[in-house]
Amino acid sequence: MKIVLLALLTYFSFFYTKSELSEVKIWRIASDSVIEIAGSTNISSFRCESNLYQGGDVLKETYFPDLHISKWSGEIILKTVNFDCFNAIMTKDFRETLQIEDHPTISVRFINLIKESETINQENLRGEVEITLAGVSKIYPISCVFLAKNGGKALLAGERKLTFTDFKLDPPVKFLGTIKVRDSIEVNFALVLEEHS
Repeated sequence: MKIVLLALLTYFSFFYTKSELSEVKIWRIASDSVIEIAGSTNISSFRCESNLYQGGDVLKETYFPDLHISKWSGEIILKTVNFDCFNAIMTKDFRETLQIEDHPTISVRFINLIKESETINQENLRGEVEITLAGVSKIYPISCVFLAKNGGKALLAGERKLTFTDFKLDPPVKFLGTIKVRDSIEVNFALVLEEHS
Protein backbone atom coordinates (compact mmCIF):
# COMPACT_ATOMS: atom_id res chain seq x y z
CA MET A 1 0.00 0.00 0.00
CA LYS A 2 2.86 2.37 0.85
CA ILE A 3 4.46 1.65 -2.51
CA VAL A 4 1.24 2.52 -4.35
CA LEU A 5 0.85 5.75 -2.36
CA LEU A 6 4.46 6.72 -3.02
CA ALA A 7 4.00 6.04 -6.74
CA LEU A 8 0.89 8.27 -6.85
CA LEU A 9 2.66 11.11 -5.04
CA THR A 10 5.60 10.88 -7.43
CA TYR A 11 3.25 10.88 -10.42
CA PHE A 12 1.35 14.00 -9.33
CA SER A 13 4.46 15.90 -8.22
CA PHE A 14 5.97 15.27 -11.66
CA PHE A 15 3.06 16.97 -13.43
CA TYR A 16 2.51 19.72 -10.85
CA THR A 17 5.64 21.71 -11.64
CA LYS A 18 6.70 24.99 -10.12
CA SER A 19 5.61 26.89 -13.19
CA GLU A 20 2.00 26.00 -12.43
CA LEU A 21 2.09 27.86 -9.12
CA SER A 22 0.41 31.23 -9.34
CA GLU A 23 -0.71 34.24 -7.34
CA VAL A 24 -4.05 35.90 -8.09
CA LYS A 25 -4.96 39.56 -7.61
CA ILE A 26 -8.45 40.91 -8.11
CA TRP A 27 -8.68 44.50 -9.34
CA ARG A 28 -12.00 46.33 -9.03
CA ILE A 29 -12.71 48.92 -11.76
CA ALA A 30 -13.48 52.26 -10.09
CA SER A 31 -16.34 54.57 -11.08
CA ASP A 32 -13.95 57.36 -12.15
CA SER A 33 -12.69 55.24 -15.06
CA VAL A 34 -13.03 56.77 -18.53
CA ILE A 35 -14.32 54.89 -21.58
CA GLU A 36 -15.02 56.74 -24.81
CA ILE A 37 -15.76 56.09 -28.46
CA ALA A 38 -14.23 58.66 -30.80
CA GLY A 39 -14.88 59.23 -34.48
CA SER A 40 -15.36 61.84 -37.16
CA THR A 41 -17.79 63.10 -39.78
CA ASN A 42 -17.05 64.76 -43.12
CA ILE A 43 -17.24 68.04 -41.17
CA SER A 44 -15.73 67.52 -37.71
CA SER A 45 -14.63 65.00 -35.08
CA PHE A 46 -16.68 63.78 -32.12
CA ARG A 47 -16.34 61.71 -28.99
CA CYS A 48 -18.96 59.88 -26.95
CA GLU A 49 -18.02 59.26 -23.33
CA SER A 50 -19.58 56.81 -20.91
CA ASN A 51 -20.95 58.84 -17.99
CA LEU A 52 -22.49 57.51 -14.78
CA TYR A 53 -20.43 54.30 -14.84
CA GLN A 54 -21.08 52.74 -11.45
CA GLY A 55 -17.88 50.72 -11.26
CA GLY A 56 -17.67 47.31 -9.66
CA ASP A 57 -16.59 45.19 -12.64
CA VAL A 58 -13.39 43.28 -11.95
CA LEU A 59 -10.19 42.25 -13.71
CA LYS A 60 -8.16 39.24 -12.58
CA GLU A 61 -4.37 39.28 -12.65
CA THR A 62 -2.75 35.84 -12.41
CA TYR A 63 1.00 36.03 -11.74
CA PHE A 64 3.30 33.08 -12.40
CA PRO A 65 6.47 33.77 -10.36
CA ASP A 66 8.57 31.06 -11.99
CA LEU A 67 7.85 32.39 -15.46
CA HIS A 68 7.85 36.09 -14.44
CA ILE A 69 4.64 36.73 -16.36
CA SER A 70 1.16 37.93 -15.52
CA LYS A 71 -2.05 37.11 -17.37
CA TRP A 72 -5.02 39.44 -17.19
CA SER A 73 -8.67 38.75 -17.90
CA GLY A 74 -12.03 40.33 -17.11
CA GLU A 75 -14.94 42.28 -18.51
CA ILE A 76 -16.47 45.72 -18.23
CA ILE A 77 -20.18 46.26 -18.98
CA LEU A 78 -21.40 49.72 -20.02
CA LYS A 79 -24.95 50.99 -20.44
CA THR A 80 -25.42 52.44 -23.91
CA VAL A 81 -27.82 55.08 -22.55
CA ASN A 82 -24.96 56.51 -20.46
CA PHE A 83 -22.91 57.50 -23.52
CA ASP A 84 -22.93 61.26 -24.06
CA CYS A 85 -21.57 62.78 -27.29
CA PHE A 86 -21.82 66.34 -25.90
CA ASN A 87 -24.28 67.22 -28.67
CA ALA A 88 -27.94 66.28 -28.34
CA ILE A 89 -28.42 65.29 -31.99
CA MET A 90 -25.18 63.28 -32.13
CA THR A 91 -26.01 61.54 -28.84
CA LYS A 92 -29.46 60.56 -30.12
CA ASP A 93 -28.03 59.27 -33.42
CA PHE A 94 -25.25 57.38 -31.63
CA ARG A 95 -27.71 55.59 -29.36
CA GLU A 96 -30.04 54.78 -32.26
CA THR A 97 -27.12 53.43 -34.33
CA LEU A 98 -26.19 51.07 -31.46
CA GLN A 99 -29.82 49.92 -31.27
CA ILE A 100 -30.23 50.91 -27.64
CA GLU A 101 -33.74 49.49 -27.32
CA ASP A 102 -32.68 45.97 -28.30
CA HIS A 103 -29.10 46.07 -26.99
CA PRO A 104 -28.87 48.25 -23.87
CA THR A 105 -25.25 47.38 -23.02
CA ILE A 106 -21.77 47.47 -24.55
CA SER A 107 -19.17 45.04 -23.26
CA VAL A 108 -15.37 45.03 -23.40
CA ARG A 109 -13.79 41.70 -22.43
CA PHE A 110 -10.05 41.35 -22.00
CA ILE A 111 -8.66 37.96 -23.03
CA ASN A 112 -5.25 36.78 -21.78
CA LEU A 113 -3.38 40.06 -21.66
CA ILE A 114 0.27 39.16 -21.05
CA LYS A 115 3.18 41.42 -20.06
CA GLU A 116 5.27 42.01 -23.16
CA SER A 117 7.83 44.39 -21.68
CA GLU A 118 8.28 46.76 -18.75
CA THR A 119 10.12 49.87 -17.62
CA ILE A 120 10.53 51.35 -14.16
CA ASN A 121 7.15 53.07 -14.36
CA GLN A 122 4.96 50.83 -16.48
CA GLU A 123 4.19 47.41 -17.89
CA ASN A 124 3.25 46.97 -21.54
CA LEU A 125 0.59 44.31 -22.03
CA ARG A 126 -0.49 42.59 -25.23
CA GLY A 127 -3.40 40.24 -25.85
CA GLU A 128 -6.91 40.28 -27.24
CA VAL A 129 -10.11 42.15 -26.51
CA GLU A 130 -13.65 41.13 -27.36
CA ILE A 131 -15.95 44.09 -28.01
CA THR A 132 -19.71 43.61 -28.20
CA LEU A 133 -21.82 46.32 -29.88
CA ALA A 134 -25.48 45.95 -30.85
CA GLY A 135 -25.37 42.25 -30.03
CA VAL A 136 -22.40 41.50 -32.32
CA SER A 137 -19.05 40.43 -30.83
CA LYS A 138 -15.65 40.83 -32.47
CA ILE A 139 -12.19 39.91 -31.17
CA TYR A 140 -9.23 42.22 -31.86
CA PRO A 141 -5.55 42.24 -30.87
CA ILE A 142 -4.77 45.01 -28.38
CA SER A 143 -1.89 46.65 -26.53
CA CYS A 144 -2.36 48.23 -23.08
CA VAL A 145 -0.26 50.12 -20.57
CA PHE A 146 -0.43 49.26 -16.85
CA LEU A 147 0.71 51.95 -14.41
CA ALA A 148 0.91 51.05 -10.73
CA LYS A 149 0.23 53.80 -8.17
CA ASN A 150 0.56 54.05 -4.41
CA GLY A 151 -2.10 52.74 -2.06
CA GLY A 152 -3.21 49.70 -4.07
CA LYS A 153 -4.37 51.73 -7.07
CA ALA A 154 -3.38 51.40 -10.72
CA LEU A 155 -4.32 52.53 -14.21
CA LEU A 156 -4.90 50.32 -17.26
CA ALA A 157 -5.07 52.33 -20.48
CA GLY A 158 -5.29 51.55 -24.17
CA GLU A 159 -7.12 52.07 -27.43
CA ARG A 160 -8.46 50.04 -30.33
CA LYS A 161 -9.59 51.12 -33.78
CA LEU A 162 -12.59 49.40 -35.35
CA THR A 163 -15.46 50.16 -37.72
CA PHE A 164 -19.24 50.36 -37.49
CA THR A 165 -19.50 47.85 -40.32
CA ASP A 166 -17.48 45.31 -38.27
CA PHE A 167 -20.68 45.07 -36.23
CA LYS A 168 -23.07 45.19 -39.18
CA LEU A 169 -24.01 48.78 -38.36
CA ASP A 170 -24.49 51.66 -40.79
CA PRO A 171 -22.73 54.90 -39.80
CA PRO A 172 -25.27 57.69 -39.18
CA VAL A 173 -26.15 60.09 -42.00
CA LYS A 174 -27.92 63.41 -41.30
CA PHE A 175 -29.49 66.33 -43.14
CA LEU A 176 -30.20 64.53 -46.43
CA GLY A 177 -26.69 63.14 -46.58
CA THR A 178 -24.82 66.40 -46.05
CA ILE A 179 -23.31 65.11 -42.77
CA LYS A 180 -21.89 61.58 -42.82
CA VAL A 181 -20.21 59.77 -39.94
CA ARG A 182 -17.09 57.95 -41.13
CA ASP A 183 -17.02 54.18 -40.66
CA SER A 184 -13.80 54.14 -38.62
CA ILE A 185 -14.09 54.73 -34.85
CA GLU A 186 -11.76 54.27 -31.88
CA VAL A 187 -12.45 52.88 -28.42
CA ASN A 188 -10.26 54.54 -25.78
CA PHE A 189 -10.15 53.50 -22.14
CA ALA A 190 -8.40 54.57 -18.95
CA LEU A 191 -9.52 52.19 -16.22
CA VAL A 192 -8.78 53.17 -12.64
CA LEU A 193 -8.14 49.95 -10.74
CA GLU A 194 -8.34 49.31 -7.01
CA GLU A 195 -6.78 46.19 -5.57
CA HIS A 196 -9.50 44.08 -3.93
CA SER A 197 -8.35 42.08 -0.94
